[in-house]
Amino acid sequence: MLKPVLLVASLAACLSASAAHADEVQNQIVAAAKGTSASAYGFRRTMTIQQTGKPRKILIEQYDPRRPAADQWSLVGVDGRAPTAKESADAHKMKRGPVPSYGELAKWIGAPASRTSPGPGYVLYRFPRLPAGTLMIGSHDASADTQAEVLVNIKEKMPLVEHVRLKSTKGFRMMLVAAIDSIMIDQRYRMLPDGHAVPSQAISDMSGSMLGKAGRMQAEATYSDFRAAR
Repeated sequence: MLKPVLLVASLAACLSASAAHADEVQNQIVAAAKGTSASAYGFRRTMTIQQTGKPRKILIEQYDPRRPAADQWSLVGVDGRAPTAKESADAHKMKRGPVPSYGELAKWIGAPASRTSPGPGYVLYRFPRLPAGTLMIGSHDASADTQAEVLVNIKEKMPLVEHVRLKSTKGFRMMLVAAIDSIMIDQRYRMLPDGHAVPSQAISDMSGSMLGKAGRMQAEATYSDFRAAR
């Protein structure tokens, strides 16, 4: 069985590319992302998980940055019902990564990339690899073996990353018993009425094996009900 990890689908385009370098649009995105705090908003995350050999699961979680760090995430729904006491307790103990945020882009969006113009008001960046430490799968750093495409809306006053697509280029093994063959990630962002960028959707598709048994896990997360924390 594959361990749930929130990751995503890749979409390719046939376009000629300019020389690889960071440009002013990237610099503006980095500055905006650095100014985005993951604790500025509370939100609801609805996650649908489909895993080989298991029934589909739909989980609804609430994130509230005003609460103590250990209680900021809470499970509020499981498959259309309220969670049991055990499900809530297990979710409370779950080890989580960084809170989903537009600010995470600041870690790598300024890296060297080729740039094309797919249409009026948009630019597309292609990254042949991600900087070290960008994409960690357990203890494995998959960054160097992951390509990225980033679609940026430049029609407004400030550039907005609307769509990020990641695709692994090489499989790897974990803990000697698990093998990951491929990872695809598709992330989307939107602008709130107050001018702040937030995640709107993340879709992932991961295939591999555990103890020689092949499997696949697909997950979709949607983000809604954003509320300013202060």
